[in-house]
Amino acid sequence: MLVCTTWKARQLSREQANRMMMVWGNLEASLAVDPSVERLCWYIFSDGSGGMTVSRFTDPEVAASNELSTSLALSEFLEFESRVVLDLQTAMPAIVKGLEHINS
Repeated sequence: MLVCTTWKARQLSREQANRMMMVWGNLEASLAVDPSVERLCWYIFSDGSGGMTVSRFTDPEVAASNELSTSLALSEFLEFESRVVLDLQTAMPAIVKGLEHINS
């Protein structure tokens, strides 16, 4: 299962920014040793306003739990939106089937 998470930065004081980095560091350390998740990409917007990641999870329940715990831990600092996404190879059969329904 692929999950794309985008985040938007909130206005933070220097103290909040420092605390956010500590919390985020702890979350990242946990993810680094978790065999059920692999981060495929991590981008930060060039204006510093937010960013996005795509992660591969081996289990939907693990994905949901991870997304919830991350957003709760960092919601003071960031606004999150997570969505399940499909690679083109996985999506193509559904796209073809959808087009068949439209054209029949």
